[in-house]
Amino acid sequence: PFTIQVSYNTDKYRVEISDASFTLQNLKHALESTSGVPAQSQKILFKGQTLKDDAQNLIAVGMKEGSKAMLLGRKYSQEQEVLSKPLDEVIKAIDEIETRIKGICEEVEGIEKGFLQCELVPEACRGIHKRCDICTEHLMQKLEALDAVEIPVSEVLMRSRRKTIVLRVQAVMKKVSDISSRIDKLLHD
Repeated sequence: PFTIQVSYNTDKYRVEISDASFTLQNLKHALESTSGVPAQSQKILFKGQTLKDDAQNLIAVGMKEGSKAMLLGRKYSQEQEVLSKPLDEVIKAIDEIETRIKGICEEVEGIEKGFLQCELVPEACRGIHKRCDICTEHLMQKLEALDAVEIPVSEVLMRSRRKTIVLRVQAVMKKVSDISSRIDKLLHD
């Protein structure tokens, strides 16, 4: 067994070649699970040549410990690319909301640790509560945006991706809810 490195865009993947019978097809399937690029749309470049025969043995083409190859290919088909755009926009928005929530959480922790004068706590908590409500509203809008994306039943990958994003939004909403509960506790203590 030996390990090779495969580059895809700016990512690098280490793939363990388990035995002498490891083929290009085995490599493509290993890369599909790590890179997300479907095996059928992959091209593997090694020593300046495109490896074409899926049944070809990797040792026979000269791969050995530390060899480097390059992966080319699209993660999605043209149709999936179109479906992916609104999903990517939601992911970007969720990232921004999570950054805001992280800041809010740090503020709450500071208040809980007593870093704010007692007489300022109620006003600060009301402000934080308001920002939590805004984050919740934005997250609800993102769920509605996800729901509005029409994905054909045949697009299993895109439907699965949307479901993963919905679960992420729900997890972020739970964080906001937990922060709100902590704020309520501070207000009533």
